[in-house]
Amino acid sequence: MRIRYFSGGVDIDIDTKRLDGNLKEAQKLLNLQVAADCEPLVPFRQGGLRGSVRYPNGIYGGVLEYDSPYAHYQYTGVVYGPNLPQYDEAGNLVGWRSPPKKYPTQRKLQYHHRGTGGAWFETAKRLHKKRWLRLVQRTAGGR
Repeated sequence: MRIRYFSGGVDIDIDTKRLDGNLKEAQKLLNLQVAADCEPLVPFRQGGLRGSVRYPNGIYGGVLEYDSPYAHYQYTGVVYGPNLPQYDEAGNLVGWRSPPKKYPTQRKLQYHHRGTGGAWFETAKRLHKKRWLRLVQRTAGGR
């Protein structure tokens, strides 16, 4: 982008092309670093949730998503229900079924791996925010 400004006999012409490129690269590196720093905090049982991270606005956009049917529930850390038991012909419990509309219960989810849990982005931000800011400043040309 070019910015042209004339004031008091002074003509100022600024080309922000290099800065724009640096900011774009900084956003990409920040996205990748946030995903990497969140990964060990994301609940893990079979690996589907950790492997579902995507960038809906592209790698240069500012949004990360976990594209899994249960990502929202894992992130909130609360059991949603009702969860209705399913039985076979002999009366044995074989699984659970949920209706299309679910509601939060008062029960907390139980996470099976130490260090994982809900709100993993908030946890990663608390742990790594200063490093993320330095990464962006360094890449964008700041201090």
